[in-house]
This record gives sequence, C-alpha cells and structure tokens, in this order.
Amino acid sequence: MYPTLHHLFKGAFGIEIEFLKMIPMLGLWIGIGFIAANWFGSRELKRREALGWIKSSKKTIVVGKGAPPLDIFINGVLGFIIGMKLIPLFTVDGLFNDFVGFLMSSQGNIGAGIVGGILMAYWKYREANKEKLETPTEKVIEVRPHEHMGNVTLIGIVGGIGGALIFAFLEQPGKLWSAFMASGNIGDLNGGLTVYGGVILAVFGNIYYFWKNKLPIMQFLDALGPTVLLAYGLGRVGCQFAGDGDWGIDNLNEKPNWMAFLPDWMWAYDYPNNINNEGIEIVNSIFPDYNHKLVNPVYPTPFYETIMSFILFAIMWGVRKMIKFSGILFSLYVFFTGAERLLIERIRVNVEYGNGLTQAEIISMILIGLGIAGMVFFYIKGKKKAQTTY
Repeated sequence: MYPTLHHLFKGAFGIEIEFLKMIPMLGLWIGIGFIAANWFGSRELKRREALGWIKSSKKTIVVGKGAPPLDIFINGVLGFIIGMKLIPLFTVDGLFNDFVGFLMSSQGNIGAGIVGGILMAYWKYREANKEKLETPTEKVIEVRPHEHMGNVTLIGIVGGIGGALIFAFLEQPGKLWSAFMASGNIGDLNGGLTVYGGVILAVFGNIYYFWKNKLPIMQFLDALGPTVLLAYGLGRVGCQFAGDGDWGIDNLNEKPNWMAFLPDWMWAYDYPNNINNEGIEIVNSIFPDYNHKLVNPVYPTPFYETIMSFILFAIMWGVRKMIKFSGILFSLYVFFTGAERLLIERIRVNVEYGNGLTQAEIISMILIGLGIAGMVFFYIKGKKKAQTTY
C-alpha cells in the first residue's frame, strides 16, 4: 500500500521526496476522478448542444464595479485557512507524516492565519479596484453549456467533502469529532468518509445551480450522470492504493478455480502498510510510519467497486446516444449506483443501523426504487410528448 505519493516513489523506485507526503494517494485519485468527469461531461454537453437539446445562455455581468464585500470576505477566509495550515508545515517537525490528519484537525498557527487572511482580502480588494470605473457598465455575454463545467466541478468538490463529512458524522459522531479536535487521522473512521453523502449533496447543489441559472436541469443531469460513476471508480482506485479502511470482511475462503490465473490479492488481501495502521506490525517494513497489515486477509472491495463502476460507466456511455427521452439516462445512473453499492455491501465492512442493514444499504435500496420509478416516469412522459408533437 502507498498512503501518499511519497510512499509510492519510495516503494516503487526507492526515491524519497519528503514534500510528496502532502499528496495523499486517495486525494490524488479523487482529483483524477474529477478531472476525468469534467472532460467527459464537457464532451457530452457539446454533443447535446450540437443536437439542439441544450442552448447557450445569456448572462449579464457588471464591468468596473470593484470587489464585492462578500468576495473580499471569502478571500480573507481562504487566506486565514492557508496561513493557519501552511506555515506550520515549515515550522513544526513531523506534520508531513500525517498531513491529511493535520489538515482536517483544528490545529494550526492562528497568528499566521490572521496575517494570511488580511493579506488575501487586501489583494482581492486591490486587484478588483484596478479595473474599477467611475460608472460601472453592464455587459451581456454568451455562456455555452460546457462552460458551466468549472462551476459544476467546484460545487461537486465542495458538496462532496461537506456531504461526506455530514454522513460520516451521522455514522460515527464521536470518532469524527475526536479526529477534528486532535491531529487525528480521518481515515481512522470505519469506512472513511461516506461517499453517498458527498454524491447526494453535490447533486442537489448542482441542481440548485442549474435552476438558478435557468438551465435545462434534466439535460445536464443526463449528461453528467455517467461521469459520476467514472469519478467514483477512479476514487476507489485511491482507496485500494491507500488502504483507507474501505475494504471488505475477512476472507479466509480458498480462491475459486475460475480465478486461478489472477493474482491472489484480487481474491483476498491483507493491505500491508495501510494508511490506518490497522492490524499487526510488519517486521522490517520499508515504511516505518505505516507498518501494519491486517491480521486476516479481506475482500478487496475497492478494487471490485472500481471494476463495476468502470463497466457501468462504459454501458451508460455506450447507450447514451440511443436514449432520446430526457431524464431516463440520469435515472439509469441512480439505479446503477444503488445496485452496485447494494451488491458490495454484503462483503464490506460498515456500520449497521439495525436489522442487519447498513446506512449504505438503506440508501441503495431507496436509489434503486427511485431509479426504476424515474425511468418509467420519464419514458411515459417522453412518449406522450412525442405523440403530442406529431
């Protein structure tokens, strides 16, 4: 396992680059997932624009107004966070060893944060006022559908992190609070941050954005739904590489004959050097900071979810041109994401809510029902609309 990019370079190439400890393997692959989703989403929106399903929108902007107070405040907050968290990396030894834990904790240099906040707020004020006019003017610009992807991705990132933290708190409030108050490793939470919470909040955040900007909501959801599956699969690559606790239950069964040609780790894996340092200590480990492996091998569920997500994305990407009625493709995504998670939950470690069900299983069954209902509803609606047109 390679908890950070530093560990990958050290383990694979024997090269030690200290600052690469700042780049967690999970975060790296989540970033790759967002980039991939952005690229495929932009491509699909361009296709739908060419077909006339989505049109460019008009937006009125004010030129020469100066910096709004809210923008200055937001810049100040960002400057405070950067100063509070960045300066200690160069003044306190050992923070690189648990950069994510430090980043997600309440620890930091308050004085550096205040200075950083003031400087960033002033910089925003100064830059905006360079273009300030005595009489601000309004200008109408054209925004093509794919040009919204920057905002869509940003909402996805913010909503994804916020939703994951909320759902993680609902599962294990005590552990999450303890990890925040100390420089604790958020990965210590059983199962890590809850993916469903992030997806749900990100989707609703983007729906609000589409509504506010008077964009065709279902057309955008249809275009972007398949890309979420791709991003999810790529994120699970990071879970597998880091060993963040999203693994399955103990698997002491003999590997089936039909898997004989595959590596043993695809059937059962003990996640050596996992980021949670869970299990028993590895003697003479090349990573002294992450030197544990699980007592018993488990099902490598992140790997399984990656494969399933890639297959489901390929199916949706392949059939997207065959589906003519708006809403069906996104409903298919909702069904697929619920079915995929429901299948994996039986062999995955998670918190049970009652009657043997986990939080993810409950949400999965709801999503399956919503997906089926959505496909039926939008098909009937599309047929009626088509008959009316003719």
